[in-house]
Amino acid sequence: MTITVHAEARIARPVDVVFALAAGRTANLARFFMGHKPLIPAISSATLVGRDDPPVAGTLRDVALSDGTSIQERVLAFEAPRLHRYDMAKMNLLQRALCSNMVSEWRFEPDGEGASRVTWEYAIHERGLVGRMLGPMVARQFQRAMQSCLDNIGRAALAG
Repeated sequence: MTITVHAEARIARPVDVVFALAAGRTANLARFFMGHKPLIPAISSATLVGRDDPPVAGTLRDVALSDGTSIQERVLAFEAPRLHRYDMAKMNLLQRALCSNMVSEWRFEPDGEGASRVTWEYAIHERGLVGRMLGPMVARQFQRAMQSCLDNIGRAALAG
């Protein structure tokens, strides 16, 4: 079974500006993703493996988390300024217990004069009994972390 988690925000800045802030600089992930305690750790740092920004399809991204664990994401699509999609190349223990993979997609679309609509979805592919039992609770926590991240991006975009 797959759980879909969704967050979105309208940001009063053009799509290219919002995309560059949210997806164009890998290090910014640590600036915006604060997690949601107790289950979803913040991002402490994020770096591309073997290349500088921007990523391209196939690029790996090492992500250190505030709980001391790390994950590795694989970029599936990076089409500035509209789309950023990735999945998990390596998951931490909690992720491995709950799911077989997680696929994320960020979409950036114009939403009125000079504004953007950012839509972020995660498809969490549950694994076994543990995933079915705990997946919905973890998904709710993750949705809150995702929404907070988009809100952080919106505030930063408006601050210039």
